[in-house]
Amino acid sequence: MEENRKYRILGTILYYILRIISFTLRVEIVNKHNIDMQKAHIYGFWHSKLFITPIFFKDVEKKLAMSSPTKDGELISVPLEKMGYVLVRGSSDKKSISSTIFLLKYLKKGYSIGTPLDGPKGPKEKAKKGLLYLCQKTSVPLVPVGISYSNKWILKKTWDKFEIPKPFSKVRIILGEAMIIDENEDLDKYTEIVEKTINDLNKIYEG
Repeated sequence: MEENRKYRILGTILYYILRIISFTLRVEIVNKHNIDMQKAHIYGFWHSKLFITPIFFKDVEKKLAMSSPTKDGELISVPLEKMGYVLVRGSSDKKSISSTIFLLKYLKKGYSIGTPLDGPKGPKEKAKKGLLYLCQKTSVPLVPVGISYSNKWILKKTWDKFEIPKPFSKVRIILGEAMIIDENEDLDKYTEIVEKTINDLNKIYEG
């Protein structure tokens, strides 16, 4: 309990740091495919870009997030709660039955979820099948998301080389074309497609 309390205090501090930095950022959302963000979608990106995503989803009315049963999960849960997210505790792995049931329920109610496809512990930039499985079972479109910062700090000791945009940076968030995965499609094939798409989107502005 004491450990959880410590991480919730750190999460509150993180929330205010996020708010302060976000006020200085110049955020551009590139939405060439005219995706209606008020409709249910599953947004996939890499864990290293997680810092900016609460800002990206701030205007979405029905938003959902996974909070993993790790210290990192407890840390990020506080800012997400304060920003109006419904939190589902657990894992998006399709073997995690209780979490999958909750996610299915909220997705069918029109909620969108944005979560790192390679989280919470990697390997880096290797998509797991959990959210692809949910996309397949609900017919909710999967939107690959690329994110770039004009200036950033990189936490080199973290497994994902976590990125934090520096104050007054330009942030570009690029929405890829929505994918619907049919029931009979091979998820291994889509895993490779999604990985390549996200990496390509990230490179558009990073060079």
